[in-house]
Amino acid sequence: MDTKQIQTERLWDFSLSDEVAFRKMFEYYYANLCIYAKRYVQELEIREDLIQDVFCSLWINRKRIDYSVPVSNYLMTSVKNHCLNYLRKAAKQRFDDVADMEKLLVYAEESDHLFLLHELEELFNRTLASLRKEYRIAFEMSRMEDKSTPEIAETLGVSVRTVERYRNKAIKILRTELKDYFPLLTVVILSIILRAG
Repeated sequence: MDTKQIQTERLWDFSLSDEVAFRKMFEYYYANLCIYAKRYVQELEIREDLIQDVFCSLWINRKRIDYSVPVSNYLMTSVKNHCLNYLRKAAKQRFDDVADMEKLLVYAEESDHLFLLHELEELFNRTLASLRKEYRIAFEMSRMEDKSTPEIAETLGVSVRTVERYRNKAIKILRTELKDYFPLLTVVILSIILRAG
């Protein structure tokens, strides 16, 4: 075990009132967590606020933490959860709630059709269901369950490169089949995620 690993592991060894050790842990991980959070949230100020919230929560709940979990894993999971919660809240504020989203009228520029959002969802779901099973699963896990490519590869028992091929193929088919409405699919997927959540 190298010095860096030992140092990282020792960062968990702050006592329940050791603010100096806790501050060192904050300084050690803060910059990397800001970079990691960029996967989910682009705005730097928001990322910084979320990571500060993670550390505040960590300090407040320090007596209840499972210290057998590696500190980096704990912090990354916490940051991911805080980012996803922020995105859900932002989405809910933007659309008020799922019921209002379902009443949203969606206009397709390249056609004369006017859809209710739930009608567009049905069209999307039918197209998704028509994909090859592995394409559909890779797309759903990536876009709708927010799984990483390595997580999907492990679940499907295939390589990371194969997952990327499946996902890209699914997107290509959806873009072709739903070409008039493809720019609106983000709204459709968000509606489905919010309802599931």
